[in-house]
Amino acid sequence: MALKNNTGKTRWGKSVQSRDEQHQLKRLAILRTAGNLFNQNGFRETSLNDLALELQVTKPTLYYYVENKEDILYQCLLTAITQLLENSSKILKTPIPGIEKFKQFIYLVTSIFDDEFGRCLAHPGPEPLSLKYQKKIEPLYVKVDSVLREILTIGISDGSMRKCDPKITCFAIFGAMNWMTKWYQIDGPMTTQQIAKEMVALFEKGLSPGAN
Repeated sequence: MALKNNTGKTRWGKSVQSRDEQHQLKRLAILRTAGNLFNQNGFRETSLNDLALELQVTKPTLYYYVENKEDILYQCLLTAITQLLENSSKILKTPIPGIEKFKQFIYLVTSIFDDEFGRCLAHPGPEPLSLKYQKKIEPLYVKVDSVLREILTIGISDGSMRKCDPKITCFAIFGAMNWMTKWYQIDGPMTTQQIAKEMVALFEKGLSPGAN
């Protein structure tokens, strides 16, 4: 917590941030700003000059923190998907029926659109990356896909969901959620949680054991 001394000036606790901590904070600021620009203007349409101008730094300064524009997108994707997988793992370990795991997963994935990094997962996604970076990030996308398929399989096995093809169902669900990047507005009439509630209601009805 920030403290104030008797001169009224703010100081940060008893310790000063290390050089590594300062470097990480500045790097994170670059990634968040870049994530916003990628979502607003597109990856290919955003240049490092645009990013430098937005941050009010010189272009050479950016190279002190990141390798290139591809590296920035890769780091944005890696940050978001790592957090998504960590939270997905917790859902899988929770001792609840498959349909409840499914609901939690939908809320989790939908909530990533509240974050600059999360929005990059669907738009622009990994497609603009060169083969070097795609080979690094694509296995993580596969893991997210596997989590949903496992949840669907659990739901079918415990009877909380009707029998369905987990692969096709997974494609349909991710297709619907990824499409949010095309129409979702941060300052729009609905929050991501409200949207998730609507999606859960639709998906749950279709996956209900009584659905034909």
